Amino acid sequence: MCGFKFDETKVPNGGCANCGKHCSNTVHCPNCGYANSLDFEEEFAFIKKLKDKFNSKKASH
Repeated sequence: MCGFKFDETKVPNGGCANCGKHCSNTVHCPNCGYANSLDFEEEFAFIKKLKDKFNSKKASH
């Protein structure tokens, strides 16, 4: 969220030490605390495929 770059594999406990929640599949930014899903690359790939599919249908009509 803040643009801080970090290696999510090197953040102890996914950065959840101060969160109070038991985050199973998220990592918190050590700079701002914003939590992201560790599956974001797969989620974005899926969204891109959907977007491309919709755009190709629009172009064909």
